[in-house]
Amino acid sequence: MSRKQMALFGFLGFVGLAMLTGAVAILFPRRIVSDRILGSLVLIGLYALGIMLVMTFGGRMRWVRRGCVAGFVVSLILFLVGIWFERVLEWRWENYIWVSGAIALTIGSCFSHLLFIWPIKPTQLSSSAIRWAALLMGLFTAGVVLVGFVQEGFGYWGRMHIRIMGMSAIVTAGTTIATIAIAMFAPKPGEDEPGLIGSAIQVSMTCPRCGSATKAVADRESRCTGCRLKIRVEVEEPRCACGYSLYQLESNVCPECGRSVADEDRWVKTLAVDSDC
Repeated sequence: MSRKQMALFGFLGFVGLAMLTGAVAILFPRRIVSDRILGSLVLIGLYALGIMLVMTFGGRMRWVRRGCVAGFVVSLILFLVGIWFERVLEWRWENYIWVSGAIALTIGSCFSHLLFIWPIKPTQLSSSAIRWAALLMGLFTAGVVLVGFVQEGFGYWGRMHIRIMGMSAIVTAGTTIATIAIAMFAPKPGEDEPGLIGSAIQVSMTCPRCGSATKAVADRESRCTGCRLKIRVEVEEPRCACGYSLYQLESNVCPECGRSVADEDRWVKTLAVDSDC
C-alpha cells in the first residue's frame, strides 16, 4: 500500500469516526462524548482538511509545502495539549503553549499563502503588480501577527496593533482574491487562436525509468510498454508574451507587438515530460 493510499484511508477513517462521534454527541449530550473530545475532533478535522488541500493543490514547491504542513502539525499538537492539560498547567505554561501554537499556525498559514500565490504567472503588468502586492502584504501581515504574539502574548494586543493587522489583512485578502480571480477567469494569451501543431500527435521517447523505447500521445496520459510507468507529454507552441504564435516565425521580432524573439523560441516545439511513478 502506497503512502497516498494510507493517507487517504486514514483521512476517511477519521472522517467516519468524527461523524459517529458527532452523532453520539447530539443524541447523548455530555453523557458519552465530552466537550474536550468533540472540540478535539473538530480541530483535527479542520486541520486535516487544510493539510489535504495543501497536499492536493500545493504544486511542486516541495520545501514550502513541507514548511506549511510542519507549521500546521506543530500548532495542532500544541492546541490539543492546551485543551487536554489546561487544568494541570500553570497559567504561564498554558499561555506559552497557546502562543507557540498560534505562532506555528501563523507560519504555516504564511507558507500556504505563498504556496498558492507564487506559482501564478500573470502576463499583464497590472496583474503582476496585484500578485506581488498579495505576496508582500501576506508576508507583512504574518510579520505583524508574529510580532504581536511574541511581544504581547495571546489576546493582549493594543488598539494600534490591531488596526494595523486588520488593514494589512484586508489588503492581503483583497489582492489574493483578485490574483486568483484573474488567474481563473482572465483570458490567456492566444487562447482564442487555434494551434498549428495539434495536440494528438505521436511522440517517440525513451522511458526515464527502464530505458525502453516507447511512444506517447501528446497531452494524454500514456504508459511505458516495458515497466508501465505513467507518462504525460505536453506539446506547447512557442508564443510571445502578447499571445502571438511564434511557431515557424522567420523574423526575430514579434509581428504583433514588436518584442524581440530569441532564436530558441522559433521553429521549435517545447516538450515537457511529467512522469508519475
